Amino acid sequence: MVLEKYAMVETEVELQGVYDFAYAGGSFDVHLRSGGRFFAPEYQQPATWNYDPPIKKVSIDWLKYGKYELTLAEGGEAAKEFHGALVGKPESWRKMKLKRPFTVAEQMLMDSEWDFIHEGGSFRVNFKADGYNHFVCHDFPAHSHWRLDHGETPTPTLFIDWGKYGKYELVIDADGQSMSGGAKGNMSNWRKGKRVGKMGETGDLHVHDH
Repeated sequence: MVLEKYAMVETEVELQGVYDFAYAGGSFDVHLRSGGRFFAPEYQQPATWNYDPPIKKVSIDWLKYGKYELTLAEGGEAAKEFHGALVGKPESWRKMKLKRPFTVAEQMLMDSEWDFIHEGGSFRVNFKADGYNHFVCHDFPAHSHWRLDHGETPTPTLFIDWGKYGKYELVIDADGQSMSGGAKGNMSNWRKGKRVGKMGETGDLHVHDH
């Protein structure tokens, strides 16, 4: 039975994915990412989450958006559904339910290093899965970010806002090992990418406030 398969949620790895985060005013997507990183595309912060298996509780530190505690709902093992509230304000309720696990393409993109290829050559770039989705290029530094549209598809479209170096759109292959596209509005100015591997320590040096 499906319920038996998910009867015991024991590790943070099992919980990683995209969730619907609901409150009295509506709902929006949030990500439970590896390393205890919590990401909300619409409300970005360097937020964190952790899971307490004995009491099946997810705790979220969303910084300026508050701290939340949500416990696995009764009968919610199969759906990975959690109910809770803003800490200290039980009337400010929240519900969080798994929409889908991360796709292969998403997993391969997050915290990864790539050869970014253009007509004149190539250079290395990093895609950080932090609270702001930072895009890092040490050869051409700029305050830059990335995002995925329709990440639930096997081949999502990647958008890079590279500050003064422009904006780019590339489609990632289903295996997450390559991508192709070009400058936004001018695909003849093509770009391709080949995944090198997990992001190295040098990529983690790029930090700044928002």
